[in-house]
Amino acid sequence: MKQPGPLTNPQADWRNADPQIIEMLAGMNAAADMKVVQRTRRAVMLAAAELREQRRRSRRNMAVVLLTIAVFAMVLTPAIWSSVDDFLGGEQWFELPGMVMVLVLLLFSTIVAALIIGFRGQRQMHGRR
Repeated sequence: MKQPGPLTNPQADWRNADPQIIEMLAGMNAAADMKVVQRTRRAVMLAAAELREQRRRSRRNMAVVLLTIAVFAMVLTPAIWSSVDDFLGGEQWFELPGMVMVLVLLLFSTIVAALIIGFRGQRQMHGRR
């Protein structure tokens, strides 16, 4: 009499098993395989579309930040130039035109910093979804 191997189970009755599972495992159930393939394809396509949209949003946000910084730099360049020219010409820091220029520079640099922080927080929020 032949002894069963360690991987065989004599009590298992394979005739009571679900026939669809047996066909699927044997590779004879193409409909079940196709359902799995279609479900996987849909999941991959959705993930790829989400990645594309996320990259598009990220590029757009970066473009807005860079454009904002460029506009502020263009607006502030004459003010910076005038302030530096006045200070090199002998004007004091505590005179009215110098103080106004310093306050304007502080205001605009604060606005730029707030925009950068806001866009960075928005990008991190979209990344968590």
